[in-house]
Amino acid sequence: MILPYTLDRRMPNRYLGGPCALAACNPVPPGDVRRGPNTECPMEPIERRSQILMHAATLFGERGYHNTSIHDIITAAGVARGTFYLYFANKRNIFEELVDILLMRLSNCIQPVDTDSEEATAREQLLDNMVRILALLSSEPALLSILLKGAVNLDKEIDEKLTDFYAKLRLVIESSLRLGSEIGILRPCDIQLAAQVALGAIKEILTGHLDGHPSLTSEEEIRAQASALLDIFAHGVLAQGKRIP
Repeated sequence: MILPYTLDRRMPNRYLGGPCALAACNPVPPGDVRRGPNTECPMEPIERRSQILMHAATLFGERGYHNTSIHDIITAAGVARGTFYLYFANKRNIFEELVDILLMRLSNCIQPVDTDSEEATAREQLLDNMVRILALLSSEPALLSILLKGAVNLDKEIDEKLTDFYAKLRLVIESSLRLGSEIGILRPCDIQLAAQVALGAIKEILTGHLDGHPSLTSEEEIRAQASALLDIFAHGVLAQGKRIP
């Protein structure tokens, strides 16, 4: 899962969290310390819950939701079926929790831009937001697959969760664009459309990453992609001083 990730001196090591990040906040049975068939030592409830979540996330990402059974999950996690039901009512329950975790973690990546900051320019802050999002998702291919592919059209409730997240992310982008417009950095334009374009570009980069291109396996690659996207969005693709007749 995700390890501490350093962006620069302004942004210290920060654990972005895995499934255990939300498992710690959820009710758990009073004491699951039994050994699963493939485990070597007892586990505390939070650790056991996280173990099941991580294996389920991997299987959903590799096989898809419908092609993954509870038997597959408990076999991969090395736990008994009864242990699984101590933590989750059914397969849908575990899938929904994984989606909630992912949306929460992504929301935590986005920091408001402070135009009065003496430590970083607005562009640097926007770039850092994009880098955090790309770093989080690219290091979690199984969960990224769920976000972009595995949860689409699964059912109305899951679709609504994803729609709500993307709407919130788009509003954050819109807010930054409106601020840029107010202080004279951006030209007058359709802010909502611009935000949709930016969000769509980010999703396409991540979808490409799942298919192997572009590569987002190092900090340099992630920052280069984020910087290129920000520059295209800020300056367009026409040569300086040129206009389409």
